[in-house]
Amino acid sequence: MTSRIDLRRHHDHLASAFSLLPRDEAGEARRRLLERVTAGTAAEAFEIKWAEFDLGGRFLRGGTSDISDLSTFLVASSQSDPDVNLLARRAAAGNLEAGTLEWQDGLDRFVWYLPFRLSGYSAPGAIRLRGLMVTEPLFGEIVELFNPDAGLTAPEKRTVFQMVGGVELRTAAKDDGVSYETKRAHIKAACAKLNCAGQKDIVRKAMGQLFHLMSVSDTDLYQTEAARDFVEDFLASDMSLVIKRGPQGQTLRCLVGGPSDGVPVVMVHGMMFPIILKGVAHHLERHRIRLIVPIRPGYLESRPLCALYDQSDLLDAGLDEIAAVIDAENLAPVTLVGNSLGGVVAIEAARRYPGKVAHLVLQSANLAQTAPSDSGQAGKFYNAMREVRQDPLVFKLINLEYRKYYSNVETCRHILRTHFGASREDISVLEGRYGGMPLHGMFAATYRSSIVGIADDFRFVMGEGGGKARTANVPLSVIHGTRDPLTSPAEMRTWLADNPAPTEIAIEGAGHFAAASHGEEVWRAIGDIARRARARG
Repeated sequence: MTSRIDLRRHHDHLASAFSLLPRDEAGEARRRLLERVTAGTAAEAFEIKWAEFDLGGRFLRGGTSDISDLSTFLVASSQSDPDVNLLARRAAAGNLEAGTLEWQDGLDRFVWYLPFRLSGYSAPGAIRLRGLMVTEPLFGEIVELFNPDAGLTAPEKRTVFQMVGGVELRTAAKDDGVSYETKRAHIKAACAKLNCAGQKDIVRKAMGQLFHLMSVSDTDLYQTEAARDFVEDFLASDMSLVIKRGPQGQTLRCLVGGPSDGVPVVMVHGMMFPIILKGVAHHLERHRIRLIVPIRPGYLESRPLCALYDQSDLLDAGLDEIAAVIDAENLAPVTLVGNSLGGVVAIEAARRYPGKVAHLVLQSANLAQTAPSDSGQAGKFYNAMREVRQDPLVFKLINLEYRKYYSNVETCRHILRTHFGASREDISVLEGRYGGMPLHGMFAATYRSSIVGIADDFRFVMGEGGGKARTANVPLSVIHGTRDPLTSPAEMRTWLADNPAPTEIAIEGAGHFAAASHGEEVWRAIGDIARRARARG
């Protein structure tokens, strides 16, 4: 969308914004900014659309990366974006070679397919092609980025863009309704400003600078390979993976779903969060919710286990990343939803960052406090884990053993049926009644790459979190299944006794996966709470 800045209203603000620069440079910076705004610079000018293929042209994944903030929005289907689809259709047409560059008649853009060697763990050493969609606005931003003092005019940049795309000057002149001599003059001026000896030299220079787009479109993709593959395999119809850079240079990974103009809701996830996200798209659309789920460190990880276990502040890092996502998206104050083990973590987030949270919703929170006499196997499990938590090494080793067993889908089915056997609705969710497919394999895949995060959440909830993260200090609502086998409604009331009358929404007959089995009730309630909180400001 083209920028619609009120230049008169921002005149003094711009002067102040550039006041740290010397007077001449400040004036030049303000002039350039106003010139670009007046010319209608669009946000799309900073976006590079791309897609990856094997050497046979088979589509693997695609996305949109931003050259300004280095964020990446991934898509698993080529149908999700028209430019990605164009790249995929050209690749599928055949006769595609590494280095192919083709102008797209009538679209004012060109496609460029470059080879690279895959460095991720799933296919080390494999060679793939990445197709890049280069538009005129994007090309202009690259020219400005690497040649800030050159001062190329818009017609000069356009002529260089056409030449790099393989358009003959006479054709470019005809397309733009100008004379051939005018186009020659533009190229001559551009060569002088960019210190190039001629047309071949300026094309070589521009192509070299355009290669920067490969690194932008590659931003942190292979550090986030486990999350990327998981979303593609299980959640592609419901959520998209977005990768951003945090203020401290950390990689922020978020699942995002629902309409872009929906009321924003940030979820603090627990260990089973993908189960309630499978099939969530229609609920988010129906209730106009924009759901953002920051993936906390330790979950869906590509990093080695030893590196994660050496990081003693995983939970703190996760809380900081949640705050960074809220700031990056300008959401504060926002409705925060804590699901399962993420419920206690969400209370801690609200305690640390009260100005960022308008309302806290505990949705099927798991307090991991069930007594051995309650809820059968769940109570025995949590009691044992509380005991061994005092020995960090034993605690880690137990979780690593579970990782081996959860990795087997059939064993995973047995464990989950045992753990959730007290809830018929939860078993129905796991067997695929609501998500369209059995979910044991999804949970097995979650556990394989999330063992460290899960263990750290148990450590926090059963330890320090259980002692202090009980008072939210913000408006609080509780949405809970009446037959949750992990934490009963009565246990929730006892836990939250120090909070001033939290609003309780009982989901009759629901178990722990209420957001999946009773999605209409749960997501409608969350949407209503978020809209009321937003109206309060």
